[in-house]
Amino acid sequence: MDEKLKEYIAKHTSKDTLDVDKFGEDLVKDYEEFDLFGGLFTKPDSKSSLLSSLKANAVKRTSVVKLSYAFSISPFKSDMDFMNNIDAYDRYLKHLYGKSEKERAIVNSEQHTSHYIYTLTVDLDRVGVWETEEGKIKEVIDSQAKAKRVVELLEVIKTLSRQIRGRWENLSPVFVVGGVFSVKNPFFMDAVKAVEKEGKLILDINALRDAIDLVPEGEEVLVGIASGHFHNEEDIRTQLSAKGVAEVFESLKQKVKSVYGVL
Repeated sequence: MDEKLKEYIAKHTSKDTLDVDKFGEDLVKDYEEFDLFGGLFTKPDSKSSLLSSLKANAVKRTSVVKLSYAFSISPFKSDMDFMNNIDAYDRYLKHLYGKSEKERAIVNSEQHTSHYIYTLTVDLDRVGVWETEEGKIKEVIDSQAKAKRVVELLEVIKTLSRQIRGRWENLSPVFVVGGVFSVKNPFFMDAVKAVEKEGKLILDINALRDAIDLVPEGEEVLVGIASGHFHNEEDIRTQLSAKGVAEVFESLKQKVKSVYGVL
C-alpha cells in the first residue's frame, strides 16, 4: 500500500473504525477510475496493513462502465518479428573469440495485426453517485462533472492507442454503432458481425438492422464508419445512414451532455 493511499484511509478513520460510505463517496469524487470502473478494497489478514485493525466491511463499487471481450475477426497468419541482427552478432563473436558460433538462434516474436469487435456500455444514472450500505443513492458530484467524465471517456475511445513492446499501436475504431437509450441493454453486443477478406471487411448489415429494430421507438441509433476499411462501405453508408466516426462521437458527447442538462 503506497503512502498516498495510507494517508487517504487514515483521513477516513476514527477510533479504528472506517466510515465505509464516506470513504466510498470520497473515492468516487476524487478518483474518476474508481467512479467509472469500480474497485474493491478488502480487509486483509496481514497485521501490518492499516486496514487489518479496522472494524469495517470491504469497500466495493460495481463498475459503471461495462466492457466486453475484444474478439479478433482477422485470420491468424503467424507472422514473425526477428528482433536482432544476426550478422552484427557474428561479427561481435569474431571480435571476441576469432570465430562465430555454429548454432545460434535469432530472437523472435509472433506478430498479429487484426480487427477486433467489442462492446462498451455506460450506466449514466450511476456515474458520480454512491450506493450506501443501506441501499440509498447519494449524489457525489454535480451534473457538469458527470458529463465531463463520460465525455472524456468517449474521447479516449475515439483516439485509443496503446504502447506494446515499445511500439505505438492504433486501436481507434473504424466502425461504431450505438446511442443513448432509455433501456439499459447492450443492443449491439452480438449484432456487429464481420468477416475479413484480403485485408478488407465485409459487414453483415442485416444483423445490425435486426438489432436496431429492438431499440425503443423514437430513440436515435448512430452509425459511424471510417473510409477505406470495408468492401461494402457504400451499402453501409446508404442502408444504415452511416456518418464519419468522429461525427458520431461528437453526437454521442452532445447526447450525454443533454442527459445531464449541461448543454
